[in-house]
Amino acid sequence: MDRVDTEAQATLLGKAKARAPVVAGGRDGVTAEGLRAAVEGLSSSRREPEWLLHLRRSALKTYSSLPLPDRVGHLWRYTEPERFVPGGVPSPPEAPGGRPRPSELPPELAAPLAAGDLAGAALVASGKLGQVTVDARLARAGVVIEDLHQAARTRPDLVRRHLGALVPPGKFEALNAALWRGGLLIHVPPGIEVEKPLHLLNLVEGGPLEAPRVLIVVEEGSSLTVIDEYAGGEHAREVQVYAVVEAFAGPSARLRHILIQRLGHGATIHLAQRSRLLRDAKLVSVVASLGASVAKADLGTLLEGQGAEVELTGFLFGKGRQHFDHHTVHDHRAPHTLSDLDFKVVLKDRSRSAYTGLIRIAPEAPSSEAYQENRNLFLNEGVKAESIPELEILTDEVMCTHGATMGSLDPEHLFYLASRGIPRREAARMIVGGFIEPTLNRLPEDLRERLRVQVEAGLESI
Repeated sequence: MDRVDTEAQATLLGKAKARAPVVAGGRDGVTAEGLRAAVEGLSSSRREPEWLLHLRRSALKTYSSLPLPDRVGHLWRYTEPERFVPGGVPSPPEAPGGRPRPSELPPELAAPLAAGDLAGAALVASGKLGQVTVDARLARAGVVIEDLHQAARTRPDLVRRHLGALVPPGKFEALNAALWRGGLLIHVPPGIEVEKPLHLLNLVEGGPLEAPRVLIVVEEGSSLTVIDEYAGGEHAREVQVYAVVEAFAGPSARLRHILIQRLGHGATIHLAQRSRLLRDAKLVSVVASLGASVAKADLGTLLEGQGAEVELTGFLFGKGRQHFDHHTVHDHRAPHTLSDLDFKVVLKDRSRSAYTGLIRIAPEAPSSEAYQENRNLFLNEGVKAESIPELEILTDEVMCTHGATMGSLDPEHLFYLASRGIPRREAARMIVGGFIEPTLNRLPEDLRERLRVQVEAGLESI
C-alpha cells in the first residue's frame, strides 16, 4: 500500500477540505494523546505484563503512521474508509456510573447450556468479561476459556507465541491491537476432543468504541467447535467495533468456527479473522452476516501444512440501507491442500454488498485444489452487488474453479408455486429460505432457529 499523507488522501477522495492527521482529529476530536492515554490506562487497569504493553504501544505507533486505506486499492473500492475513523476511545473500565460487570448469561447462552447442548460459554459485555463456564471434565483435561488479559500473565509463552502472529498489520487491525479489552483465549491441549460447542458472545452496549479480540489455539489431534457471536448496538446512536479473531489448528486438528455478526443498526464493524492450518488440519468456517449499518470483514486461512483443508460456507442478508464488504483469502502454502468456498448474498430494499475472494497457490503448493462460488439473490430493484473473484496461481499442478452469479427471484419459480396455491409473498420467502438453508444447516440447532427467525423477520416486507 502506498503511504500518502492525509491531505493527499483528502484530495484523492474529492474532499473539499483536508483533514488533520487521523489520530489527531477524529470525528469527535480524538487526539493522539487521548489514544496514548487510553492504551496506558487500559494496560495498567488490567495489570498486563510489560511485553504486552510494549505490543500495544507498537500497535498504536503503527496505527498512527499508516494512512487511511486508499480507495484506489481494490479492497476498499466500494467502502468509505473514513467511516471507520474512531470517533472516541473506550470508556475507562471502572468509569463512574458505568455498567457493572455482567454476572449472568443471557438466554441465548443460558438455555442451551442448561440443556446440555454446550460444553462452555463466555460473555463479554462492552469490554467487560462476565460469566465464563466450561464443562468440568474438559476443564480437568486442560481446556480453557480465559480472560486474555489474565492469560498474558499466567500463560505468557502461549499468548506471546500466538497473539498478533496472523492478522495483517493494517490500520484498523493495529487499532484493535492497541485498544482491545475483554479478550478471550480458548486453548485445547493435544489429543482432546470437545464434542459440544463453546459459545462466545460479545455484546456491544455502550460505545463509542469497542475492540473485541479472540485467540483460539487447538493443539495436535484435538477437535473443537466455537460459536463466535457479535450482537448489540441496537439502541446506540453510533458505536464503532474493531474485532480481531486469530485461530491456530495444529497437526491433524479439527476446528469448526461459526462467526455470527448480528449487530444493531447503530453499529459499524471492521472485522479481521485469520486461521492457520498445519499438516492434515481441517477447518470448517461458517459465516453469517446480518447486522450493522456498515460492515467490512477480512476473512482468511493460511494452509501451511501438507494435507490441510478449509471449507467456508457463508451467507449475508442485507436490508434497508445496510452496506456489506467482505473479502476472503485462501492462501495455499503447502502441497495437497484443499479450499472450498460457497458464499451467498441476499439483498432487499437499497442494501449493498461487495465481495472479493482471493485464491492464492504458492509455487511450493503443487497438487492443491481450490473452489470458490459466490451467488447473489436480489429481492427487488435498487439493491447492488459486486463480486470479484481473484486467482493467483504460481504452479501448474493445481485444480481451481471459481464463479459468481447474480439474479432476481425467478418468475417461473414464483409462478410454479402460485399454481400450487401458494401466495406470491410466501413463495418468495420459501425461495429465499431454500437459498440459504444449506448454510443454516451447518449451524447447531438452537442457533439455526434464532437466525432463521431473524431472516424471516427481514422478509416480512416482501
